[in-house]
Amino acid sequence: MAKPGRLPREEQTLPPNIQKALAARASGSNWNEAAEVGKITPVNLRKWRKHPDAAGYLQECIQHNIEDATSYIADNAPALAVRLVELGLDRTTRPYAAIQAIAESFKIMSNNIADRENREELRTIKAALERLEGGTAYDIYAESEE
Repeated sequence: MAKPGRLPREEQTLPPNIQKALAARASGSNWNEAAEVGKITPVNLRKWRKHPDAAGYLQECIQHNIEDATSYIADNAPALAVRLVELGLDRTTRPYAAIQAIAESFKIMSNNIADRENREELRTIKAALERLEGGTAYDIYAESEE
């Protein structure tokens, strides 16, 4: 219950310290550690967790963390690929580890090929849908035959 003259928690915007606490929670902290980051009590943070914007903000933070991690892995993909191939080809690598490295290399290659083919198919389907819906997509092949 809100104090007299104060908006109820559900009608307030998420304060910066609560946003920091929720961001810490999204980064792997438990509720107690996240509350410390926000300089509030864990009980108070749990109350803020019920705020209408809290779940969305928490999911936004989690999505941002996933995008950061994916970007970091993508930036280091060439070095990871080199290391993976080195492990697979190194004669001193134990056979079970070499087999795993070789299998992962082929799996990555296969997934990349399938992803590329799927993207091409999606482009074709989107273009066909736009033509059916009367969009501004033009059939290049039909126009070039005229």
